[in-house]
Amino acid sequence: MLTEEHKACIGITPFSWLMELEGKVKLSRKLLTRLCTRWVERRGGFMIRSDLVSFTTLDVYVLLGLRIGGCVVDLRRESQDFPIRKLFPSTHVYVKMIFDEIQKRRNDVNVDDFCKLYILLGLSEFLLPTVSGSVFSGLFSIVDDLGELCNYNSGTTVFQFLVQSLY
Repeated sequence: MLTEEHKACIGITPFSWLMELEGKVKLSRKLLTRLCTRWVERRGGFMIRSDLVSFTTLDVYVLLGLRIGGCVVDLRRESQDFPIRKLFPSTHVYVKMIFDEIQKRRNDVNVDDFCKLYILLGLSEFLLPTVSGSVFSGLFSIVDDLGELCNYNSGTTVFQFLVQSLY
């Protein structure tokens, strides 16, 4: 699906590892449910038997190779003015809509737009998924300039999202 141009464009971003994902990546709902019941907020970790297994921003960074320093990402930021957001006229954008747009643009000459959509899909489906499949509006500002992706604190954003999801 990705051309060599697409790979080169995505390869220079902090999310180049998205290209290595193959097949369907899913978390076991049973495992996730068990982890949620074992989360201890005040201690910042999971109780497994009688031991606390800590879970920190650094863990997210190391596991996923995400950046910890940089600009904080506001996932709720309204982003109507960004070019990629304008591709979706509806109020809410869903993962399926991004996937469909990528399929339409596979052979498009605008490599940057394709790569922005590809990274947006990876962020929305893999790192920051919602039950409804909706896309956080703030993600459009992040992918607006591929050269600036390395300036965002994506590790902390994913960590905070995961911790909030545990409630």
